[in-house]
Amino acid sequence: RHLSIVLLVFSMTISRLSTRLFSSTAQSALARNANSPLRWGILSAGRISSDYVKAMHLVPEAEPIAVAARSASKAQEFADSHNIPKTFGNYHDLIRNPDVDVVYIGTIADHHYEWTRESILAGKPTVVEKPMTLCADDTKELINLAKEKNVFLMEGMWTRCFPAMQKLRQIIASNEIGPIVYVQGDFGYSMANNGPEDRIWLPDSGGVTMDIGMYIAQFGRLAFPDGKLKDVFAAGTVKNGVDHSVMATVTYERGDSRDGFGEDGLLQFALTGAANTEERMVLQGTKGRVVINGPFHVPQKMKVMYDQGRGESTEQIFDFPLPDDPYGAWNNPGSIGFVHQIREVGTALSRGKKECDSFTWNESLEVATVVDEIVRQVRGERPILRKVNGMEAMEVASS
Repeated sequence: RHLSIVLLVFSMTISRLSTRLFSSTAQSALARNANSPLRWGILSAGRISSDYVKAMHLVPEAEPIAVAARSASKAQEFADSHNIPKTFGNYHDLIRNPDVDVVYIGTIADHHYEWTRESILAGKPTVVEKPMTLCADDTKELINLAKEKNVFLMEGMWTRCFPAMQKLRQIIASNEIGPIVYVQGDFGYSMANNGPEDRIWLPDSGGVTMDIGMYIAQFGRLAFPDGKLKDVFAAGTVKNGVDHSVMATVTYERGDSRDGFGEDGLLQFALTGAANTEERMVLQGTKGRVVINGPFHVPQKMKVMYDQGRGESTEQIFDFPLPDDPYGAWNNPGSIGFVHQIREVGTALSRGKKECDSFTWNESLEVATVVDEIVRQVRGERPILRKVNGMEAMEVASS
C-alpha cells in the first residue's frame, strides 16, 4: 500500500513538471513570436512563390527562412535568388521542420489539397494560394480539418487585404449609397501566347474560371453580407477542353432587410482568356455607386458617386497607392500588394485566430461553390468533382 502511495505521488509530480515544462515552452514560443519575425516556409519554388517572397522581404514582421522544391537544386537556386537560408529537396521535410512557424503553399492548384492537408495535420498555420482546392467538397474537407486540429488556415485571396477593400466594406456597412442592387465586373487577359503545356489548359485546374473567376466571385459576399447564395447561371466558350470566355450571373437571396429593400442581389461578370479587359468593378446601390478602377484585384483607386437625380451625381475619389517598390520587376503585376496579406496573417496569428477576418473559411467555401457551378455549366464535369456535383455543392456551402 505504501509503495502504491509513493508511486502515485511520483506520478503526480512528474505530471506537474511536464505540464509546467510544456507551458513554459509554449509561453517561450509565444514570446519569441511576439518579439521576432514570423518564420515562413515556402512550399514550391515557382513564379508566384517568387513574388510572395519578394513582398515578404518588405515586411519586417515576416521572414522567409526556408524553401522546398521537388529537387534540391531547384530549391537552392530559388534560395540563392531570394536570400533564404534553408532549403529542402522535398515538401515533407519543410512542413515538419520545427523552425517554420507558418507554411505558404504556392504549387499549381492541382496539388493544393494534398499539401495543405499535410501541413494542417502537422499543426502548421497554412496559407494556400487560391483556389484552396479544385472543388468545394475538398475545400470543405480542409476547413473541417483545420477546425478539428485547431490550426490557422487561409486561402490566399490577397485582394481582400488591400486598404481599398477595407474602405469598401465601410461604405457598404454605412449604407451611404443605399443597399447594393447589383455588382458588375470583368477580368480577362490574353492567353494567345500560352503554349499547349501551360497550366491554363490542365483538365482540372485549367480554364479562365479556375484561374481568375474567384477574384470577382468574392464580391458577392462583400456586396450582400447577410444574403444567401441562391442561383448561378453561366454560359461561355471552350478552348482546348477548358472554359475560355464566360458570362455569369449569381443571385443572392437578401432575406430580411433593415432598410426594407428585399430584392435579390445580383452579381454579374465576364471572364475571358481572349482579350485584355479593363478589369473594373461597379457596385450599384439605390442611392449611388462605387467604381473600382482596374486592375480591381490590385485595388488602388476608388470612386464613390452619390446620386443627385437621374444623370446627376457628386463624387469622391479615394486613392490607395501601392507601397514603394524597390524591385520594379515582378512575375505578376501588382504583386507588391502581397505585403498586406502577409501582415494580416501575422496579426491574426499573434491574436490566436484560426482564420483571417478579411476572407473567412465560409467565404472560401462559397466562392468555391460558385466557381464549381460555373465550370460545370460551361464545360461539364471535371474529373475532380467526384463527390459533390452541380447545384448540390451550393447546399453544402449553405449548410
